[in-house]
Amino acid sequence: MMTLACIFIAGGLGAMLRFWLGNVITAKAKGLSLPIGILTVNILGALGLGIFTGLHVTNASASLIISTGFFGAFTTFSTFSVESVQLLLDKHVMKCILYIALTLCGSLLAFWCGWTIAT
Repeated sequence: MMTLACIFIAGGLGAMLRFWLGNVITAKAKGLSLPIGILTVNILGALGLGIFTGLHVTNASASLIISTGFFGAFTTFSTFSVESVQLLLDKHVMKCILYIALTLCGSLLAFWCGWTIAT
């Protein structure tokens, strides 16, 4: 029960940080036509999760709290999906493809880099 409560708290912190950081990045990148805030947050989250995973934490509760709780809430596939579809609805097909490619490739590369750094 304590692990579940900690996942809840870590998830809340991750979601709040995602909201704040995404808005800060978006505000600083005015004029960019890609959803750079969530793109950046997802890549940073993948990097952080890669580092955490590479540390090989053996405590199952700590792993759930940090990986599922914090990083699961910090990164967001749902917002990425909404923003991708919105680009398509706005007939920005090439921007949508670029956004998807940057998010997927960037996140995978960032995770790998984080894991490599930590191991």
